[in-house]
Amino acid sequence: MAQDGGRRSVPRVLVNWAVLAGLLISSLSGVVPAAAAPAEKASPNGQVVVITVNARQILRHSTARMEQLAIALRNRPTASDGNYYAPDVILVNEVSAADLATVRNHLNNLFSSNYKTFGATSDDVKTKFLVNSTTMSTTSSRTWVDDCISSVKYQLINVKEASSGISLTVGGVHFRADYGGSGGSVCKNQNAKKARKQLGSQGTKGSVIGDFNKRAMLTERECDPDERSGAESWYKDMTEYSSVDQRAYVDAVGAYNRASGLTMFNEWTHEQEDLTTLCNGTTGYRRNRIDYIFVGTTLRSLEAHADHPGWANEAQPGTIGCTPAPQCKYSDHRFVWGRIRLS
Repeated sequence: MAQDGGRRSVPRVLVNWAVLAGLLISSLSGVVPAAAAPAEKASPNGQVVVITVNARQILRHSTARMEQLAIALRNRPTASDGNYYAPDVILVNEVSAADLATVRNHLNNLFSSNYKTFGATSDDVKTKFLVNSTTMSTTSSRTWVDDCISSVKYQLINVKEASSGISLTVGGVHFRADYGGSGGSVCKNQNAKKARKQLGSQGTKGSVIGDFNKRAMLTERECDPDERSGAESWYKDMTEYSSVDQRAYVDAVGAYNRASGLTMFNEWTHEQEDLTTLCNGTTGYRRNRIDYIFVGTTLRSLEAHADHPGWANEAQPGTIGCTPAPQCKYSDHRFVWGRIRLS
């Protein structure tokens, strides 16, 4: 397994002077600087913050977008309790080992926490992890093969929350949008069950996160803003109690929003690049919720959201890039974050 740090070597005082100089130049040129990031705190004892994001760096590479992803993670809005908790585990899809190291280095320049890569980082492993070594210790990792495509692997990591000593298994997936002749529609169902079986074999509290490339509900978001139209079969296989692992899973974002009386309309995680006719008859860029954090029922989702508003700027729909700055879309996906209580 790989474990790498990439800690900053520039003294913090020099970085701070550079930031101040940049702010001065911006003010003199008439450019309004971005708001300061919220004060960083470690997760409370017995809690972790997990994040999943599809960075889309395989087919459309951009170093600027990787930097903006790190900035977006650091500038995430505060939690409902008014605090900003540094991420403890970050799953990144569609990145190479070098890209992951770049994101890690940017995070280590923005956070006081120290992030390290952990687990396998080869190209056939579609889910790669960064772990906050300030708050978490790492134990082991393992990969497994997609049930329909033998060249695709997913990964889980076993970690331990330092302050409480509680162990946690986090599994990462990135299912295909369309398996075509490789098993068709049943592949997502089979892979959901297989991911659960892999986590169940670890004998610890578990969470499955990642890009599932499928909405949860039968009806599209524009016609079902609060996701009440009935669940897709893969979603049932992912959440309902199963003999595969003798547990059930909870959709962290869905559970939190419903318990809090909040709409699901803004929790979408992917925007298509091409205009299409939406289910309500209008023309627009379809937005779907296809990235998820699922937590075993021995865990509790204290809060979970998509990156909202994130890069959802109506002046730049359907495009991916960082022009014009600072209106940067770090991906066609928005990250999902969840604050989870371990006991």
